[in-house]
Amino acid sequence: MNTYQKFSLSFVLALTLHLTILAFFGMSFSGEPEIVKVQSVPEIIQASILDDVKIQQEAHRLKQKKEQQRLKRQKKQKELDKKLKKEQQRLRNAKKKRQQEEKKAKALAQKNKELARREKQQQKKLQKQRAMEAARKAEIKKQQDERAKKRKQQQLAEQKKQQEIVARQQAEAAQKQALLAKQQADERARAEQNKQATISATAAIQQKVIDRWIKPVSSVKGMSCTVRVKLLASGDVMDAVVIASSGDSVFDRSAENAVRKASPLPVPASRALFAKYFREFTFRFKPEK
Repeated sequence: MNTYQKFSLSFVLALTLHLTILAFFGMSFSGEPEIVKVQSVPEIIQASILDDVKIQQEAHRLKQKKEQQRLKRQKKQKELDKKLKKEQQRLRNAKKKRQQEEKKAKALAQKNKELARREKQQQKKLQKQRAMEAARKAEIKKQQDERAKKRKQQQLAEQKKQQEIVARQQAEAAQKQALLAKQQADERARAEQNKQATISATAAIQQKVIDRWIKPVSSVKGMSCTVRVKLLASGDVMDAVVIASSGDSVFDRSAENAVRKASPLPVPASRALFAKYFREFTFRFKPEK
């Protein structure tokens, strides 16, 4: 119960007590009981109650206003605290950024200093290298001049030597040309002899085979086949096989038999010619034209 409620209750009780005392004294003086009309008490009580309600409402309003002000101050304080924290954070970030920039600047200065030192060393090294390169080029030129002089002397000696060699080679070439001409002439003569010997041997072989051929009943004029023959150096027949048929197997067999019966075949006396053309050869067997 608040102060205003206590005051209102005390006021009503006091008023009621005073009215009761006045009524009691009135009854005592008159000696007769009379009904005391206290119609104004309810109005006073009602007015007091209404005043009390207004007082309570006002008190409530003041309390709410005070609470709102408190909340407003609290909100404002929070905003101020928030701004303060934000500003403090910004200051910390700015300080941190400044420290980082100072650190970077210091590192950059150190790096530039190191680069300057290295560049100076590099320049010294480059100057030294240039001096060494100049000395080396001078030495190379000297050596080149000496080599050029020596090479010129060698070229003169080589030219003389080459002239002698050319003269000797020309003489040798003339001799070789004459010898080659003779060899070519001999080779052509041998080739012609071998050709004639091969033609003669081939004709003789074909004739001897034809002479040993027994004409089969199925044979007709103009039939032919190709026979592959293998010989020994003596001309003896090792094998005879038809490799391109006439179309008549009987005729083909008769050709193979004729080759075998004609063994030994007449081959050239030259072993080289025999090995090249007659050790294994083919010929067209056509007994009748």
